[in-house]
Amino acid sequence: MALHDIKVNLSNIAALLDGTLKGQDIEVTGLCTPEDQYEGCICIIAQKNLIKLAHDGLASAFIVSEGLELDTDKPQVIIKDARSALVKILNFIYPAQEIKHYISKNSAIDESVVLSEPCYIDNFVSIGAKSSIGKNTKIYPSVVIGENVTIGENCIIYPNVTIYDNVRIGNNVIIHAGAVIGADGFGFIPGANPIKIPQKGTVILEDFVEIGANTCIDRATIGATIIGFGTKLDDLVMVGHNTQLGKACLIASQVGFSGSIKVGDYVVAGGQAGFKDHITIASGSMFGGQTGIANNITKKGMYMGSPCMEFTKFAKSHAVFQDLPELKRRVKDLGK
Repeated sequence: MALHDIKVNLSNIAALLDGTLKGQDIEVTGLCTPEDQYEGCICIIAQKNLIKLAHDGLASAFIVSEGLELDTDKPQVIIKDARSALVKILNFIYPAQEIKHYISKNSAIDESVVLSEPCYIDNFVSIGAKSSIGKNTKIYPSVVIGENVTIGENCIIYPNVTIYDNVRIGNNVIIHAGAVIGADGFGFIPGANPIKIPQKGTVILEDFVEIGANTCIDRATIGATIIGFGTKLDDLVMVGHNTQLGKACLIASQVGFSGSIKVGDYVVAGGQAGFKDHITIASGSMFGGQTGIANNITKKGMYMGSPCMEFTKFAKSHAVFQDLPELKRRVKDLGK
């Protein structure tokens, strides 16, 4: 489906995006994707492989990156990098709403809690003793916040999030529905009746972190589990106790980090990648989906496979793997 919440001339869009209008200054009433175009809408073309879709579609106008200009009579807004256009247009259509100070009568807030103004506390929110909430932070219904929790400014905590005691959350953090921050780390001494190791550390979410729905971040045994500045975790990610993720990492759904891992900055992990405990990951490393990382990664690179290997080596190995049945047959023939 397209977004039909706009009604604006292309010249205004060009001004918003600091771009150049090529063609007629028509009015558009919506925003659509290259795969699903509608008349009256404007479509963003940021990659060369989308050009054919643009020519075959019904969109009335296009936003394109420099060098990707379309061979069409339809008007185009040409900008340096069309990928950034979506962010600016969506923020234009849906500007951030100003937070109005509101504390629901149906919330349960300890009298020692410090609430900065303005902040928004919705129905059935529970906040424990000696916690503090920064200004312009919005907390949706049924969020449970433990004791001695610090939440910074401009945060959004969506419904049914649970934040255990002594957790520290920075500014501009987003936590999506159902996430659990600060549950006990999985620490036991094996035996006939495994002995639980007390988990007395904390979790620190630094500024501009985003945590996906139903993601779990365990508290440290001693010290802190840390999610670094600007790091984004998708839904259903598991971060084990004492793990430290660097800044601006991008972690896709169902990735699992065991305990006591040190991950550098700008690391990218595809869905279902798994990281063994007590290893170190070099900054800038990239891991494909379902990669199994069992050893230290000491140099920046692209990795794939289980066990993990450099991508070029994985690709060659995978090509051989596909030919194994034929190779087996040929070896049998040679044996005869």
